[in-house]
Amino acid sequence: MSSWLQYFSQLSAGAFSKADDNTDGSREPLTAEEIVKFKEWVSAQSAMPSIRYTEAWIKDELNKTVPISGYARILLEEAIVQLASDRHLSLGGGDLKVPGFGLPLSRLPVSSERFPVLVGDEDLDWKANTLLIREACMLELMETLTNKPEWWVKVFDSKITTKWKTEALGMDWGQYLEHADFTPNMVDLCINELRTKAALYENTGLIPIMDYSACAIKSDSLVSAELAQSLKDAVRSLEEAPEDEKDWHPGSEDKVLDLVHPSLYPLVYGLTRVLVEKRIGISDALEHCGTGTILPKPYPVEIYGQPGSYSEPKLPSLSENFQWLPCDVDISTDALPAWDIVYRWPTEFDTQRLTTSKVGPICATEDLCKERYECRASNRPLNEGEPERDEDEEWEAGYEESVRGRLDLEWFERTHRPEIPDVDPTKDDTVRLTADHVKTRSFFNNASRIQVIVKLANIHLNPDNPKYEGGTWHIEGQLNEHICATALFYYDSDNITDCHLAFRTRADREEMVCNLDYAQNDDHFIERTFSIDPQGSTLQNVGAVLTRPGRSLFFPNVYQHRVSSFQLADTSREGHRKILALFLVDPAIPVLSTSSVPPQQKHWWTEASKIHARGDVCPQSWQPW
Repeated sequence: MSSWLQYFSQLSAGAFSKADDNTDGSREPLTAEEIVKFKEWVSAQSAMPSIRYTEAWIKDELNKTVPISGYARILLEEAIVQLASDRHLSLGGGDLKVPGFGLPLSRLPVSSERFPVLVGDEDLDWKANTLLIREACMLELMETLTNKPEWWVKVFDSKITTKWKTEALGMDWGQYLEHADFTPNMVDLCINELRTKAALYENTGLIPIMDYSACAIKSDSLVSAELAQSLKDAVRSLEEAPEDEKDWHPGSEDKVLDLVHPSLYPLVYGLTRVLVEKRIGISDALEHCGTGTILPKPYPVEIYGQPGSYSEPKLPSLSENFQWLPCDVDISTDALPAWDIVYRWPTEFDTQRLTTSKVGPICATEDLCKERYECRASNRPLNEGEPERDEDEEWEAGYEESVRGRLDLEWFERTHRPEIPDVDPTKDDTVRLTADHVKTRSFFNNASRIQVIVKLANIHLNPDNPKYEGGTWHIEGQLNEHICATALFYYDSDNITDCHLAFRTRADREEMVCNLDYAQNDDHFIERTFSIDPQGSTLQNVGAVLTRPGRSLFFPNVYQHRVSSFQLADTSREGHRKILALFLVDPAIPVLSTSSVPPQQKHWWTEASKIHARGDVCPQSWQPW
């Protein structure tokens, strides 16, 4: 009997009773034949069967009852694991076991053993602490100040910081975020925090920004001018491809030129070949063109989440069709500190500058509001000649947009300021990361190599197309790729205006519906306190980073991001922006890579490649989605 069958025989002992005899407590385990039959049933399902459906099948087909639904859940999960293992053995087995090849496609380690994800699943998604509007404004101020020349020196000059403080307090912060303000204490804490970060920057060249529950890191000194020039020179051959071979990004109006894009030749289930007996190197890659075994499509049950009591939806962002292919990269000494910090931040360095467990007004019209039993905008005394109020007019459609509705709201906001805490400017624990925490080796639990997905893109503008309208909100890749962080290098730019990369993420780690003290239906003061829409999504805007030439930017894949619009600075001539993007696969969840998948670009295949075509070969061009 296989180890899997032995395991289930032991597991099911005492877990099942005969369907027609549940009263005497007698138990009868699944036999080896029944376990095999159960696995075959699971493999034939077009979707993840629910717990109830599974229990019903066991009762109807095996004449046994599962008294505790947890056993059915374990049976389903382990059957899926075994199906993936069987498929792996059919392809030759070996030590390589990754999601979709030896492991179920939906396989995820427990949350404590991997980087968080943001894929649109309530049970899986990471949540940040909910930012108060004031803290979001502080993040913006520190991002702006750290774009100034020699900020790390100037931040210790009291004359300069006094000027910065005056400018910050004089800004109309309501233009940045609705309901925003800025206090002297907030500026003082920002200055003190930047003085701490100055030491970190001078020792490492790294600046944490948009940093609270997670963080981004920027640097203008990581990449030397010589290395940047080498990149420009290397990319030139791709840029000079014939016009009919250039890959203009769909929907970009011939503005975005993809030089290297992982969607062009990804791994496609049911089509791509995988080499299991050896690793493919750079020097011998072409010798393996056309070799390997075709990777089968995953079983439908592999693309679903954990089985529950009812029917199971597919896991968001998990594709049953394709996966981007990373390359394997050996980790050298004195490298990757920024990615390592981003990876460690949620568990080691997270910070919060402002918290509150209560929202509500500071009422300046107590006597008036007491007469009406509560603070409401409709408590406003009527102006002379203003018609009397109807009893329920504030609930009528169009009230908020009406003249009276606007007058009521203006009065209410003047007389009922939100009770928002101010920061303690002497707080000294808002920066938990120091230069001593920055590793130069032993990254990612001493991993010897990482997996990286590469992308190169240029944005070209000209007098006929002078503006780039900006991108859409997204994270990188699908759950298949298990991307945990991104590195961007803005290596070349000419004749374009400033551009920013905006971030947002899912909030409400505090579960405010349960734990926030506020008056019933009082969304108004939640909206004036927190940087979140109380009536809408829990996605909150974190801020935006200036992406100027020569800058490196690192951020986690739990930050959705969007490129801002920009345009030609001089509309009489052309301009461009060139970006290198590197996506880090979570080192805790390696995936199939180019070390196991032979080259798929057919125009690389020559006589000298010694192609061993076995059966069908990859077509020259195709769309896996």
